[in-house]
Amino acid sequence: MADLRVKMGSLELENPIIISSGHLTRTGEDIKRCDKYGGGAVVIKSSFLEKEYEKVVKPYAPGLFPDARANFHSTGDGLVFICGLSPIPVEAWAKWFKDNIKEIKTPVIASLMAVSVEGYINGAKMFQEAGAEALEILLGCPLPYLLPHPYVGGASFNPAIVEEVCSEVRKAVDIPLGVKMMFNPLDQSPLQIPRKVGLDWLTIAMAFPAAPSIKLDEIEPVIPSSVGSTGSKVAKHANFVALLGQGDQYQDIHVSVSGGTQTWSDIVEFIMYGASSVQIQTLFLQKGMGLIKEFKKNISDYMDSKGFGLIEEMKGAILPKLLTFDEVIATYGKTKGKIVVSADQEKCVGCGVCEEVCNWGAIKVIDGTVEIEKEICEGCGICVCDCTQEALRLENVELVNKIARG
Repeated sequence: MADLRVKMGSLELENPIIISSGHLTRTGEDIKRCDKYGGGAVVIKSSFLEKEYEKVVKPYAPGLFPDARANFHSTGDGLVFICGLSPIPVEAWAKWFKDNIKEIKTPVIASLMAVSVEGYINGAKMFQEAGAEALEILLGCPLPYLLPHPYVGGASFNPAIVEEVCSEVRKAVDIPLGVKMMFNPLDQSPLQIPRKVGLDWLTIAMAFPAAPSIKLDEIEPVIPSSVGSTGSKVAKHANFVALLGQGDQYQDIHVSVSGGTQTWSDIVEFIMYGASSVQIQTLFLQKGMGLIKEFKKNISDYMDSKGFGLIEEMKGAILPKLLTFDEVIATYGKTKGKIVVSADQEKCVGCGVCEEVCNWGAIKVIDGTVEIEKEICEGCGICVCDCTQEALRLENVELVNKIARG
């Protein structure tokens, strides 16, 4: 049976499925509930020190951070949301760790935000002294009341701040330490800093700003306001790009990824792109944390079927097989007339969608039968994507790889 264990520094996880910081981990009682489901780890909802909460929101009621009502709305494959941070400050979390952490079987990772370097250092020390097994710094959160504060709002995109905070917190605590950062496709250099300063892991988060849908009959928003979207399968593919950018370091530092997981196979794909663990929140909000048990079995069964004994053996498996944009474009002239669409007439129902979407006029549906002129087919594959019966496929796609790599 495949071994699903992974390590984040000296912290050992029984499996790579992490219940991420979010709505499900807002309080200590939430953590106790998460502990029942067998995740590899659970991350508490990100919190500030009391004095730093007061700098973020005014007026601030001591011990209780304000949140919103009507927080979530479904987008079909994800959620539009507006929500705050942990309702309790670091001081209250520290007391919870002291009083409860020995009773929790699942590794619990503290999560810290601050508006100053001193806040990160002091909060990290407080968590360590309270018995936290590991700590994740959150650098970069799109919530509006954080954006004016450079050490938390857009910190992920500022290399100087990332290095300053990560290096100073690393000096301050000895427990396993990671950082959660947003991905910037225009500058991935900040994501290289955690390894440079000796952190144990890097978590890449995909954040998309979003506004709510409209109830057209009432001409009203479905929820009063929103900040972003989460959970969409679009985030999965965006995270693939982020992971590709870590191809030179994923063997040296544990890379965790957050955003877009909807099935167990998504977790496998993330690992094959170089992730060592996957942080999930939205899917568990939609379908419950009971999925963890099913996911662990499915991942283990898949690994057994493919001969992977360890997560480490599966990690990065797809990277050598991916071509660059330039490599693919260079094969265009040599694949004309070879990569073309073909039809399974037994599956086809003659709906005609393929004919409508073909820009080249290569497909005709005559008397309910698909006819393809392969001489003018460009092999773009849009008809394959749109076929409702999966009756179409592209032939000879493997030629792209063979030609590009010789």
